[in-house]
Amino acid sequence: MTWKRKSKAAAVDYNDYIRDIMRAEFEYCRNDVVYWANNYCVIEDKDSPEIIIPFKGWEAQNQTLRDFDTHRLNLILKARQMGITWIALYYCTHDLVFNLGHTVVALSKTEDDAKELVRRMSVILDNQPEILRAGDLVWRATATSVLITDMSGKLVSTFKAFPSSPSAGRSFTGNILLLDEWAFQEYAGEIWTSAYPTINRPTGGKVIGLSTIKKGTLFESLWIEDNDFHKIFLSVFSDPRRTQEWYERTAKDLGVMVKQEYPRTAEEALSNLGGSYFPEFDYSKHTCEPFRIPEDWTIYNTLDYGLDMFAHYKVAISNDNIAYVFHEIYQSGLIISDAAAKVKVAELRENEDGSVETWYKPKLRLAPPDLWNRSQETGKSRALLFYENGLELVRSNNDRHAGWLAIKELLKERVAPNGETYTRLKIFRTCTNLIRTLPQLLIDEKDPEDAAKEPHELTHAPDALRYFAIYWTQPPQPKAPKKVKYRPDIMEDYLNASEEERQIIIKRYGEPLL
Repeated sequence: MTWKRKSKAAAVDYNDYIRDIMRAEFEYCRNDVVYWANNYCVIEDKDSPEIIIPFKGWEAQNQTLRDFDTHRLNLILKARQMGITWIALYYCTHDLVFNLGHTVVALSKTEDDAKELVRRMSVILDNQPEILRAGDLVWRATATSVLITDMSGKLVSTFKAFPSSPSAGRSFTGNILLLDEWAFQEYAGEIWTSAYPTINRPTGGKVIGLSTIKKGTLFESLWIEDNDFHKIFLSVFSDPRRTQEWYERTAKDLGVMVKQEYPRTAEEALSNLGGSYFPEFDYSKHTCEPFRIPEDWTIYNTLDYGLDMFAHYKVAISNDNIAYVFHEIYQSGLIISDAAAKVKVAELRENEDGSVETWYKPKLRLAPPDLWNRSQETGKSRALLFYENGLELVRSNNDRHAGWLAIKELLKERVAPNGETYTRLKIFRTCTNLIRTLPQLLIDEKDPEDAAKEPHELTHAPDALRYFAIYWTQPPQPKAPKKVKYRPDIMEDYLNASEEERQIIIKRYGEPLL
């Protein structure tokens, strides 16, 4: 047999034929992200000898990719180790490769986590076969970004990863906003406020927010609330390799936390009773519809004050010793004079004939001890400023452990002599922020007897209730004799005070023993 050398023209035709096929495949991949991911993407498998292996998606993973393509706002609540960060990165990489000029902004818990997202996208691009060449694409990466361009370098797709901070992502206009482990990001509220406008355009922009659950977070609120997010739940059994036997072993090892890490249903993930400081709170038992407070009930005010939030509650004690929280002020940015003015309005009652009278005046107005600390700038305490604006405050106890236990005593379900059950705390359903935050307050990871101080937004209303609960259940001892020896700091306040201020100090501590 005699072999014939192909002509140069035939070789060119063959190369053009191959290139036409590659271009056709490139266009097919452009229109089918699931096909592209399952045929051209890789994933890291720590249990595999090769570590980096071809990606072959489970049905839940493939459906998640389809959902990303269909919906503008996506919220994914998932069990641990579902590979969903990889899925999100496939979708982002697909958008950048097949839509040159696009931008993806990714936000993570820490700088190391942000760099890890870039590293994973680099793994995806490093292992792309010839398909990229059909688009004449090249790419390069830094520690926190990936740039994809055509050969001319005129069109640039950008992937930029940031650690969480209040202003993260504000300066970038993105086509996709990726929020990885969103529930565990610090400054989640500020991040959402600053980053969302960068993709909120009438003609485009997507959000992919994914996380396991954490109580009391923006992520949880967005999942629970009625909004425009398309919500995707990926249960522990979305991974077809996980059997019931495997789950039972895992539950035995993790205990109650299995609900958080490996939930079977969204409801189970959200229950997360192991992390709530007040798991005994029951909306049906501890709240009630508003009613007119009887005139012979005793009223207390209790407050937690800061510019970040003024939380103020009125509590009425019934004749059978039940505490009814019946009025709420919950507002940020109030200076003391404005806060005091709102409290005074809350002490008015409208009569049936339409007239208004001062009636809801409390027996005591309870506040935390730190309000009596003097300001270095003015030399006055915030308690004194409240007094100058018409509100005399009484110092409550700030023992956190005892205060939380006092609330638990009020929440405890009891049995009356007639066999009916009751609790000593009822909250009017108009006090929405107390009802919202009380069950979301978390156990302090370092002190199981204390409630967590973060997320800070959740603490204001429960703290105000705590100042009432500890004072009412553990009233102060009888006052000391009138002539008392002042502590040095109190004596200094007394000696430097005006006559009016001295009378307030004497009323509080008694006459000084000079």
